[in-house]
Amino acid sequence: MPELPEVQTIIDDLNQVALNKKIRQVDILLSRIVRGANKRFINLLKNNSFQKISRRGKYIIISLKDNDFLIVHLRMTGQIIYEQQDNLIVGGHSNRLNNLDLPNKQTHVIINFQDGSQLFYNDQRQFGFLEIVSQKKVDNLKNKLGIEPLSKEFTLKYFKDLLKGKKKNIKAFLLDQKYIAGLGNIYVDESLFEAGILPHRSTDSLKPIEIKNLYQAIKKILRLAIKSRGTTFNNYKDAHGRKGSFINKLKVYGQENKKCVRCKKGIIKKTRLAGRGTRYCFNCQK
Repeated sequence: MPELPEVQTIIDDLNQVALNKKIRQVDILLSRIVRGANKRFINLLKNNSFQKISRRGKYIIISLKDNDFLIVHLRMTGQIIYEQQDNLIVGGHSNRLNNLDLPNKQTHVIINFQDGSQLFYNDQRQFGFLEIVSQKKVDNLKNKLGIEPLSKEFTLKYFKDLLKGKKKNIKAFLLDQKYIAGLGNIYVDESLFEAGILPHRSTDSLKPIEIKNLYQAIKKILRLAIKSRGTTFNNYKDAHGRKGSFINKLKVYGQENKKCVRCKKGIIKKTRLAGRGTRYCFNCQK
């Protein structure tokens, strides 16, 4: 599932190439991917343009010229692919079966710009969505989500206060978007490993030094992942020859049954926790 670093990477890229371009045509190839009436969706986007692209948690928020907003959530397997002539910008989920010969059977929405460039929404499992909403709905969405982990407001004191009175396991807590927005399975596992904390530990069992270590780990892992353009599972490179390289820095996620790179003694285990596959080193995570 695309998480904060993957979403941040694609909005940073799109803000450089897709703003202020008049939308000529919108094609909806799978109606249920678009929330609300398809005809209204098309009519609101046609002759409109993207003014600014931002993020709240894992949601992509595109400000339109007429003061409405296009919300996109990639969920598990959503992709946004921007194509202009032979140049591609790809963001979101990535797998071995990626087909960048567009459109393809995974393409469900196409936004055609006046200059000939196109924005494709692809989604293999079809759990994601696009929706045009008002400012009020955007505000409501933002208010439902927890703090942004890379914001100035996310201080160590804030994190400590957030943990007070909570008794769920730390993995489930970090995945809960009402507490901290944007974290998902990959970066929670990596952050807990970095902090040396077992994912099934109860939040109220964490010592002050462990809370501090986890706080620092979350920020470190997310910043490194954004710098590395996220985690990708294929050999896709963008128009500038860049590709998501954080996969080469993963220490526990996807590393089950391998020897721990830190302690050199433990074997990375995989279990089911908080409804998600969870990886950890039982030897050096306490």
